[in-house]
Amino acid sequence: MEFLTLDEAKVANKTVLLRVDINVPYDEEKKQIQDSERIREHAKTIKELAEKGAKVVILAHQGRKGDPDFIHLDQHAKLLSNYVGKEVQFVDDIIGEKAIEKIKALKPGEILLLDNVRFLDEETEEKNSKQHAKSKLVRKLSKLADIFVNDAFSASHRSHASIVGFTEVLPSYAGRIMERELKSEEKALDPLGINVFV
Repeated sequence: MEFLTLDEAKVANKTVLLRVDINVPYDEEKKQIQDSERIREHAKTIKELAEKGAKVVILAHQGRKGDPDFIHLDQHAKLLSNYVGKEVQFVDDIIGEKAIEKIKALKPGEILLLDNVRFLDEETEEKNSKQHAKSKLVRKLSKLADIFVNDAFSASHRSHASIVGFTEVLPSYAGRIMERELKSEEKALDPLGINVFV
């Protein structure tokens, strides 16, 4: 299985769209998300990109429409800020003017988390990557970005716009979680490399 990793990506001064999976348990009574290893792991990829001088724009989801944990991502931004060690800005918008202005204003090393991508109905429509590439989400954000990084391994079985659409229109790379999981799958499928039986 061949894929490009962050080792091959030249991200300095580039706008990087980073898809992560920070969908975490939610305490309905306290109206709070719970801390999670998932957030801590994603913070490492985010930090690496920021330290390399990327303008990092994060795409993520939380919950499903109709469920109590289908919420805005402002709490996620605060938790990520703690683990990244610098501010992860949040905008309660995804593809509107507010989000576009924030993305355009980013400086190298700065990080912005867009709101819950599942607030857009088109995100979860059952389509293939070429069809999703024509979605408003992909068309609007790809114009503002140079690179797409998918680090949402645990959500990548879904053919959703923010996961498969950008790969059709932007140079695409595996994030560190994705890289680790794909390599471990490779080993599981072929633990000893090429076996020759005589």
